[in-house]
Amino acid sequence: FAPAQLQQPRLSSATAPALLPARPLAATRPLVATRPARHAQPAMFLGVRKALISVPVLYVLMSLNEYATHRWYQHEEFNRNHAFNRFFQRLLSVLKNRPMRLPDGRANLVKLKGGGHVEHHAETYDDMSLKKDKRWRQTKAAASLDSDIARGTAFSWAVTGMMTVQMLPSALPVFALLGFGLLETLAVLLPGMLVHALVWNMLHPPMHGLPPVKLKYGAPSWPLEGLRDTAYFKYIYENHQGHHVLGGQANYNVCCPLTDHLLGTYVPTATWVKRMRKVPGPEGERWGIPVEPKGVPQAPIIAAGKATERDFTPTALLNAPEPA
Repeated sequence: FAPAQLQQPRLSSATAPALLPARPLAATRPLVATRPARHAQPAMFLGVRKALISVPVLYVLMSLNEYATHRWYQHEEFNRNHAFNRFFQRLLSVLKNRPMRLPDGRANLVKLKGGGHVEHHAETYDDMSLKKDKRWRQTKAAASLDSDIARGTAFSWAVTGMMTVQMLPSALPVFALLGFGLLETLAVLLPGMLVHALVWNMLHPPMHGLPPVKLKYGAPSWPLEGLRDTAYFKYIYENHQGHHVLGGQANYNVCCPLTDHLLGTYVPTATWVKRMRKVPGPEGERWGIPVEPKGVPQAPIIAAGKATERDFTPTALLNAPEPA
């Protein structure tokens, strides 16, 4: 028979591609020029919206804190027999078995010491100068201020740090509700507290005739000295001058005016100026001459030899509330 013819194997559609030679990649995909990868622009740490909203929010919080600290701590109004103090009386009675009443029947008030601020008021005349006569220098109040070169008028670095910590209980939750993280809140709070200390130290010690604050003590006075010719400085100067003239019973805001207006404790210049007392003349020795803007109210000066013992008694002592 005839030899069998060799037949070529048939390739199925499933196996055919595997047996075909691979084609070069370059032949199947045309070369396309590629562009370098574009990197995202770095985002702002706070962003415009957060930066804009942070300023008024922080100002309000600082005004509230400044008011509360000045009124209820520095002026020791916390120490009076009001509902807030009675709350702490009851709390300490429960926690530490502290008596609610003294042996004579009076309320056993919870008391804080105001850091020498009351003594500062006792040393201040209505022209904002600080008395330095021999009789005053012999008092315990005057001696208590001698340990501080700023005599209770300036924010030291320690006080600025304490004020910053004091702001945290209000600043952290408020800014968190606005969508701020912890670092974002601190990025707003810390510079804000530094600016507050700079304004305070630019205003307060010089307006009482004391030298400018130096860097080694606290936020220095010199960076913001240019503000002394502005309407803002004149306003806060007069506002604080009224605070002293009224015996520390009004105008508690200093650098951040607002809360006095909200709580009804603001007294305008036209009102308090009528209560300015005369100040001793040549015989009234002072620590220095107040640095003041033009146009602020001037206290009348008593002629030499005409000052009485009452004239040497500061307004703060005359208006001091009776002990509870």
